[in-house]
Amino acid sequence: MAFEEFVVSGYGGYKSEGRTLWHRDPAAETIVLIGGALQRKTAWGRFEAVLADRFHVFTVDLPGWGDADTLPASYGVDFLAAALHDLLGAAGHQHVHLLGASYGSGIAHRYAQTCPQEVRSITLAGPLLWVPDDIREDLRRTVDLLEGERMEEFAELSADIILRSRPGARVARQSAVRRILHSMFRGIDDADRAKYRNNTLRLLQQAPSPLPLITVPVLVATGEHDLFTPPDLCREIAATCPDARFTLVHDADHAMHLELPNQAGDLLTRFATGEPLDGLAYCYPVEYSAAPSPTPGCARRAHGYDRDSPQPVGRSGSA
Repeated sequence: MAFEEFVVSGYGGYKSEGRTLWHRDPAAETIVLIGGALQRKTAWGRFEAVLADRFHVFTVDLPGWGDADTLPASYGVDFLAAALHDLLGAAGHQHVHLLGASYGSGIAHRYAQTCPQEVRSITLAGPLLWVPDDIREDLRRTVDLLEGERMEEFAELSADIILRSRPGARVARQSAVRRILHSMFRGIDDADRAKYRNNTLRLLQQAPSPLPLITVPVLVATGEHDLFTPPDLCREIAATCPDARFTLVHDADHAMHLELPNQAGDLLTRFATGEPLDGLAYCYPVEYSAAPSPTPGCARRAHGYDRDSPQPVGRSGSA
């Protein structure tokens, strides 16, 4: 029977908290979940339960999240990666698999760059290593609405940014997930308001470093209907990694781990355990990177995809 264990650490004067859901097999490997906006270490739900069948699961509240301290926007992703390293050490976890979802992807990405000896694999789900131009103003607008205490508008826009998809797109459980996100954003307390503001301002000024290359196995995935971190953006990120896989999950958008937790959990489990990813009914054919692209813009041309559609316009992405 799995059991929980909590740990607290302090790095650079800011508190972090972690929670381990220990697998019944002590020899199981550890997977670390780093979430997006307002994600708490105890709120991964069914997605976490799927992973817990095979792994020790370590969830985190780094500075700026959950029960950790608020982190001023002047502290960058390097600080957060170092705080993660400190928290993992306090919990006794080494040689881990990483999942960075949405905002958390930048931290996972930087940790894999700076501590490659501690990382077995890394999954970037709906990666947001930088803010695309077409959502930059909307993110700034959420901060303005929050500071003006226009909570209904803030909640509506925040949920819309995350769940934005093309008209008529079929997205599993999107209405239910929208209600959950709207309620969460509408009801945040003063502490979470400060965290959201600083995290968003940090993200808006974030400029990821392409070097050193991440040489461990990488999986980049998002929902096929994701317009927050759309397929072309995700593909560009995958193309910078020598050993990367890229795929899209059917009937999902940016919140695929909430909409399709069983499928998202199965995909991550298969990848982290080295099982084949080809031929899965719930996702597109997997694309494999043979070598890093010298510039992000080369990714779209190399894989033969049109910017406005996740559908292949040339050859199949599988290899």
